[in-house]
Amino acid sequence: MSGIQPLLSSDWGKYRPAELTVRLTSPEMITDWTSVFDDLGLKRPDSLMNEIGQQSQGIYLSNIALKAQEGDRVANISSGEKNVFGHIAHERYMRNGQKEVTLEALPRQGVYIDFRIYPPEIQVDPRGVLPK
Repeated sequence: MSGIQPLLSSDWGKYRPAELTVRLTSPEMITDWTSVFDDLGLKRPDSLMNEIGQQSQGIYLSNIALKAQEGDRVANISSGEKNVFGHIAHERYMRNGQKEVTLEALPRQGVYIDFRIYPPEIQVDPRGVLPK
């Protein structure tokens, strides 16, 4: 009887544990700041960034011009200006020492926030005991 053998798996008649598959989907959070920006009269972040970049470049160039003028004043001692260094320090203080503080009120509308939480997908394959 070596010619015909039944095709049975090696774990035939043994216990096989159930197979559990769990798939998780990450939660999502969506925010909309448009109403807050409009309430406070603010610019969008990308346009504000461009404007600040242009302003800082202008300030940088004007500071270079001021340094050059101060250097010219120090180098031109023959003009007879008394206490050149004191005058330059006083002008710098008056130019840079004044600060302005602005307090803004809270916006009438808040930020729109939308959370999306997805339940886990659980799949169970109960295999159990194979018959003998």
